[in-house]
Amino acid sequence: MSESAIASGERLSDFQTWPDWLMQEGGDILHSPGALQWFIRKHRKRLVDSGQLILRSGPGGHFVGPRFGSLVLEILREESVANI
Repeated sequence: MSESAIASGERLSDFQTWPDWLMQEGGDILHSPGALQWFIRKHRKRLVDSGQLILRSGPGGHFVGPRFGSLVLEILREESVANI
């Protein structure tokens, strides 16, 4: 992971499980567990490289960082421009 991917002052307590993020932030765009899981599968490398997705196995799911939502929006915007 590059140094630019690590935000200064970021703490472990700033991360949450993806289901918690989905309930709080997913909104109408990534409104279901399936939609978010698909998005994570499609963009896994970029999300992990950014430091905003920590992969783990088990029933609790992956952890997402405090800038995860901003990164999701950035990726969606880039895909929109690419589809024009």
